[in-house]
Amino acid sequence: MQRTTAFTTTALTLVFFTTATMTPPIEAATPLAPAERAFVGEYVQSGSETMAQMAVLDDRTFCFAFMGGSIDLLLAGHWKLAPNGKDIQLNEVKVPRPQFPALARPAKDASKSEFEIDGYSMSNAVKPVFAYSATNAEPAEFRRLFADTHNNWAERYPLPPVPAAQARYFYIGSSENDPDAPYGSATRNGPKRYKVVQYELRGAAKVLVGFNAEQNIIDLSQPVRLVGETLHLGPQSFAKRRPISAERAEEAREGCIRPMFAQAADKPLTRSQEVEETNPDLKGRSELVPIKTFYVDPARVKGAPWVPGKKF
Repeated sequence: MQRTTAFTTTALTLVFFTTATMTPPIEAATPLAPAERAFVGEYVQSGSETMAQMAVLDDRTFCFAFMGGSIDLLLAGHWKLAPNGKDIQLNEVKVPRPQFPALARPAKDASKSEFEIDGYSMSNAVKPVFAYSATNAEPAEFRRLFADTHNNWAERYPLPPVPAAQARYFYIGSSENDPDAPYGSATRNGPKRYKVVQYELRGAAKVLVGFNAEQNIIDLSQPVRLVGETLHLGPQSFAKRRPISAERAEEAREGCIRPMFAQAADKPLTRSQEVEETNPDLKGRSELVPIKTFYVDPARVKGAPWVPGKKF
């Protein structure tokens, strides 16, 4: 089971239980208490279109992997026994992940910039908007990328080329709730604002933009407990425990835990030739870093969508 996409944890995703590049070793842990050892194992949950895996290892590290639709997600971290002496708590190592990853390479025409939208990942965004500007000032208006009737997600949506001088900055965002609004208010419960990220282009470029939906997949801050041999994440059952062999545990460390720890420590991994060959879009592209994140009132979203709507 191996599938990589351009828009997941980073520009390059290492899939759970595959060979990764060498990364710093994980420090040896103290011996486990019986209550802790009960959690050690492998857990697999599969559906018609999704698969989730979790490995809980005896060095008090874990890996969680999810594959489904446009999302390939890896999370890793440490675990410890909860204060009640029965559950465990997961402490994820945080890897910087832009909500709207953007990969750029120099444009063939030095006078124009081009933008492509990764429809497969962007289908997970809520009413995404897009704009560009010649200066660092926020645009007065933003346009929706897609019409409400749009439901045919092609692999790429090229936008019309634009003079490079007019697109020194570009903006991509999506609708969301306002978590700081009073509880029960319409602003809190409905999508009443747009969260927008701003990027800068230093020269004409061809830019591929996608959406990172991984933050909506699972909440690892929930208590983790065993009911019999079944692991529960919060109130929901996840999967039954399976014994994990030393070989499988090492595969989880090499293919998931150590690479994710290295990324969290800001030590980028070297791409292997095999993965580059399966991701031709990554060759020659650099991942842009957002320079600003801000919120936009829906009243500033106007005009026809960038991609015409179609009914099917």
